[in-house]
Amino acid sequence: MLGAIPYVVAPEKTFEFGSDIPLLGDHLTIGVFGILVAIGVLLGIQVAVKVYAKQKDLDEWMFRDQIFWVLVFGFVISHWISVLFYFPEKISENPWVLLMLWNGLSSVGGFFGAFIGMNWFLRREKQPILVYADGNMFGLLLGMCFGRLSCALVHDHPGKIVSADTFGAVGPWPCRCPTGRALPECCSAAQEIFRYDLGLLEFLVILALTLFVYFVWDWRNALPGKLTGLVALVYGPARFCFDFLRATEADKIATPDVRYFGLTTAQYFALAIFAAGVWLFFLRRPKPEDLDYARDSERIAKRNAKQESGGSDASADASSDDGPQPEAKPEA
Repeated sequence: MLGAIPYVVAPEKTFEFGSDIPLLGDHLTIGVFGILVAIGVLLGIQVAVKVYAKQKDLDEWMFRDQIFWVLVFGFVISHWISVLFYFPEKISENPWVLLMLWNGLSSVGGFFGAFIGMNWFLRREKQPILVYADGNMFGLLLGMCFGRLSCALVHDHPGKIVSADTFGAVGPWPCRCPTGRALPECCSAAQEIFRYDLGLLEFLVILALTLFVYFVWDWRNALPGKLTGLVALVYGPARFCFDFLRATEADKIATPDVRYFGLTTAQYFALAIFAAGVWLFFLRRPKPEDLDYARDSERIAKRNAKQESGGSDASADASSDDGPQPEAKPEA
């Protein structure tokens, strides 16, 4: 019989400011969560640009520009959905929380925000969407590995209480009570609590999916939209099922997830993600304009031609500046 997975306490460092700073407060805590998320973002961008975009001959600077807007919309809307649907009470406590992007993120909200940012930019630039969506997804897979690993290390997605011998159980889990409740009202300090850690479970699924896409599936020859569809087909049902394992006991945790008609906000998004996956992977027919995107080879060729043209013009100008040369006189 396998034992429970040990509950690991991730290190963190708190810096005291001595006075309130707008948007930050009187202190700043830096832990593994923010560091791993930042690493995931940077590595995800590099993989998307240097591997996927290069393989598909996507215009590198066009691709980088749309990544910028994907990140802006993704992080902002991810935070807004986290606050509005999971912790709405925080808005009345401090409306500035909507600008504190580091104070809570929703992964499905990030997908939605990234989708909006990508569509806005690409429609403005008259570029096809699906090949860019696949490039973003290629990098996002690696980024999500780091993101969900950070969630697993800080244990911010507690699951239901299970016995210690349950497969995937993590513990002993620290006993926390909602604000204002005494510890004995929730659980005994000596009581060993084991739970599912949903951040860990999702990390394992995304890691397996990432390895499959990168090293097994033929993404290089896949039609536009297929990669995004494949990821949606796997992630949507996985996230939908995992949220049934979330902690619901409001008397034993401080932040039970809000549910609407029995489902979490993420589960409604997961259904939409799965439906999009079915359409992209099985139903949508390829179109000629799917491949009508700005190509890096054309950008480089235009740049080189411009440089050569500029060099030729400079040589011609230099020759004309020298003026007519005097004729050599014959020797006597």
